[in-house]
Amino acid sequence: MVSLLALLPNDVTDMNRTISCLATLSAAMLLLLPSCLGRKSDAPQFPKVKPLSTLMGKVEKRIISRLSSTGAEEERTEEIFRPDGGLLSQTVYGIPASGGALQPIETTTNTYDGQGQRISQVIEKLTATGTKEKTETKYTYRPLSARASYVSHYEEYDASGRLVAKVDNELDGTQLSRVTRTVFDYSAGSSPKETVLRTNYSYRSFLIESRTFSIVPDPKNPKNGLPLYHQGQRLRVDYYGRKVFDEVTTFDTSVGAGRQDLSHPNGATVSQYVYGDMGDIVRELRETHAPRPKAELDADKEHKLTPLKLVDRYAYEAKYSLPNEEGFPTKMEVTIERGIEKTKTTYTARLSYTYFASPKPQPVH
Repeated sequence: MVSLLALLPNDVTDMNRTISCLATLSAAMLLLLPSCLGRKSDAPQFPKVKPLSTLMGKVEKRIISRLSSTGAEEERTEEIFRPDGGLLSQTVYGIPASGGALQPIETTTNTYDGQGQRISQVIEKLTATGTKEKTETKYTYRPLSARASYVSHYEEYDASGRLVAKVDNELDGTQLSRVTRTVFDYSAGSSPKETVLRTNYSYRSFLIESRTFSIVPDPKNPKNGLPLYHQGQRLRVDYYGRKVFDEVTTFDTSVGAGRQDLSHPNGATVSQYVYGDMGDIVRELRETHAPRPKAELDADKEHKLTPLKLVDRYAYEAKYSLPNEEGFPTKMEVTIERGIEKTKTTYTARLSYTYFASPKPQPVH
């Protein structure tokens, strides 16, 4: 049974952009119709669509070693895959702030059921202070058809096993229509404070639009509730549900419900993604916009300026080369630009692979 995973977007570091197809799937994955997927394969039935990843069914383990300018290994990512596709584990090794040798700084472990559906994910991180953080997410599925299922509910737990968030996904046909996320805050004691965020989705051609809000009491009539909008999103995905365009806008919640001007957000982040043959992000552009100072707007007598201005920029590009006998690249060159000034940094990484015993992978063309 093919699972259409409804996952919230994750932030990723430079090295963790690898295998992004397994880590940053969005809720828009529910757009995919089950008839568009093979029964026991993620390879599309339409020949013009590239496979999700050339690694699937061939590579059991991949190691990506980031090298310093002297050629020394300064960071390493080890990934282990299932024969039928899906990431079993990912371990990122780094040098701690105190120095020394490489040690695990982040580990992701996925557990699957007999149908190949991921039922849990555990993430363990080593913080800058040397302490460990742990979160666990447990997934519940509902059948969408005889050939597909979707994540209808998932729960997030902290290192103490406390429930910190739960999410319910609702469909309209095969499309995601509503998400309800309940967050539990234990900072005030053992009795958690609950915050409920609701997100409604709409679809316009190839664009997915949503708005996230909470319900607060109406000052004029406390028995009634009003929506207080937190953010909006415009999203475009590819055949596999991976984000190719993502625009997130934030709204001013300080003015109170019923007084917000949603046509004038107080911030925006616009991201674009391109994926390579192995399913990794090979190009990413992320631009951050903030409110333009009032003095600038007042001085704009012709009203040509937009309310938001570009305040930060991030660009990532990875180029692969030196294929081995099986056709998989063994070298990765990364260029990163940060800030409006486009401050550039580069690094090189070495890639190695361990293959499933049978059948031996054929060269990738």
